[in-house]
This record gives sequence, C-alpha cells and structure tokens, in this order.
Amino acid sequence: MAELRFDDLPLDLAFTDVRGDGARVLALFGDPQDPYTRRLVRDELTQVEDLTVHTLLLPLEIYPGSDDLARRIWAAPDRAAAWYRWMLEEIPPEQEADPHAPIARLRLAAEELRVLSTPTLVFPGGEMMAGATPAPEIERLLSGR
Repeated sequence: MAELRFDDLPLDLAFTDVRGDGARVLALFGDPQDPYTRRLVRDELTQVEDLTVHTLLLPLEIYPGSDDLARRIWAAPDRAAAWYRWMLEEIPPEQEADPHAPIARLRLAAEELRVLSTPTLVFPGGEMMAGATPAPEIERLLSGR
C-alpha cells in the first residue's frame, strides 16, 4: 500500500458528497466509465456510513467516452449528484461537456501523486489503495487500524 500526504491532494478540483455526519473522510480518484470505479461506488462505498467523499475525476484513455462524460459531470450544477446518478443508475448528465473542466490538471496531479489507476482511494493517514476495495477494508482504514 502506497502512502502520500492527504493535504497534497488537489481537493480544490474535487466535488464532495457527505453522508450521515460525514465524520470520516476519504478521497477517490475515479473514472466514470471504469467498471471497477463503478463497482467500488455502487457496491462498497454505499455500505460505509458517516462518510465524506472527495471525488477527483480521472478519466482514462482506455475507456471510450470517459473524457466527455467526466466533462459533462463537471458541468452539472450538482457534480456529486450527477456522479452518483451515473454511477448508481447509469443516467448520464444532461449538460453539454464543459471544455474548461480541469481534466488536464487532475491528470497531472494524479501523475505527480503516483495515482496510476482507477479507482484509487486515499485516506487521511496517507494510505492509498487502488482497486475496488471491499467495504470492510475501507472501514478498517477509516478507523486507523
């Protein structure tokens, strides 16, 4: 498991979703077309309560249409709602793609942080986990164990 400083994340380029009291925090580098990101969001993160998720869009070139979809999510008035509507129900955002979405900046930041794949979770303690991490493992890392 790799480590980095949570404070080094470009959270100014993230959108945030708070569930429950939001006391526990993590960041997610995710590709809207990646089936592993979808599985993590749909099957694992929905099981974790009292969570704040900072999502950083990281469309990968291996998934056709990913860049356009990420830019459409970025253009939505409520980015988190558009993301979850897509990830949970496969309902695409109605907005046109935002040509000014900070996708290039997010890709550069991911490269500098050595985020090599999606999904990648980053925890406040600096732990970084790639892949569709199971909910019990997410719970363990959020509790600092």
